Amino acid sequence: MKNRDIQVGKVYAAKISGVVVPVRLAGESRHGGWDAINLRTGRMVRIKSGRKLRYEVTDRPHHN
Repeated sequence: MKNRDIQVGKVYAAKISGVVVPVRLAGESRHGGWDAINLRTGRMVRIKSGRKLRYEVTDRPHHN
């Protein structure tokens, strides 16, 4: 995704450790990118680039 399209507070599908999982962006990281919460594990992760994010997760299923 493009950095300009990403909004804090929304849920996105992100590739973390080779697996696509839902993450909620908690805020911008002081080191660059965003701090996020992995909704599968509850752990904090840092999203360094919008390229890690696949699509916004909504209530309806995502289809390619």
